[in-house]
Amino acid sequence: MDLEKLTNETASSLPLNALRTFECVARHGSVTRAAAELGVTSGAVSQQVRLLEELIGAKLTVRAGRGLALTAQGRATAEMVHDAFQRLREASIRLSAHQDPGLIRLGAPGAFAARWLSSRINAFEADHPEYRVQLVTDPAPQSLHRFQLDIEIRFSPAPPQGVQTVELLSESLTPAVAPHLLHPDVERVNWRAAVEALPLVHHERTGGEPVGPSWAQWLEQRGVRRQDTLSGDRYNRHDHVLEAAAHQRGLALARRSLAEPDIQSGRLVFLIGAGVTPLGWGYHLLWPEGRALHNAARQLKDFLMDEARPFETPGL
Repeated sequence: MDLEKLTNETASSLPLNALRTFECVARHGSVTRAAAELGVTSGAVSQQVRLLEELIGAKLTVRAGRGLALTAQGRATAEMVHDAFQRLREASIRLSAHQDPGLIRLGAPGAFAARWLSSRINAFEADHPEYRVQLVTDPAPQSLHRFQLDIEIRFSPAPPQGVQTVELLSESLTPAVAPHLLHPDVERVNWRAAVEALPLVHHERTGGEPVGPSWAQWLEQRGVRRQDTLSGDRYNRHDHVLEAAAHQRGLALARRSLAEPDIQSGRLVFLIGAGVTPLGWGYHLLWPEGRALHNAARQLKDFLMDEARPFETPGL
């Protein structure tokens, strides 16, 4: 079907819901993910796509493995409707009665928000009284694409796909311990002697799988031998690991960003030197493709990037 004819003669009579559904399917390449974003069943999504195909008189999608691929007609149609719906989504959220141009909705992992992010949001708002940050911890996967968030911070081994993203900070591990368990002169502590003698605190998923490098792996990499590498307390949240270490339960492999409040307060100290281990994961700032950050969100992004620079570590 000729695209100009579709635009000039047919588009005005096409059902908006079918166009919206097809745009979502084309963007995700999946009926299931489109259904999740739209809050309907997969069957309802497929029905709307078939309706649009019947009205246009052309096939728009074909099966491709477990997903969908667009036909040539489908790609051309998707390109036409994507920009229009993107503008409508942006206009809708910005014109909502509860919205204001100074509001920034930010999603982030709960522990990171509580231990690293919240104090910095306070500083940002103090420096920019015209802006207000609304923090949502552990948001639903589709919150960003449903315009419930302006920016999201995710902890992952690589930048997520299908979004615009910048790395906020890479994460590293280093042994941390309550200073009361060490020699009174902390500066003279030999970290090897400390990790050979002190109890260990472990970060594990339910079922016993270590989260990140285990103590056994960390010690082996540095040639430190202990017979009891599996002994000690176990916690399935990293903030609980840090709390246990601060309460003198033993030595924790701490993420530097999450341990910062305890280091600043003196509840924990790092055994730095050769103990620093790049984790291979990092925190990424992300927002949807095709959506420009509004001024307030862009200012917050730049501020957080500046705050994160001191946490970059050179590695071993």
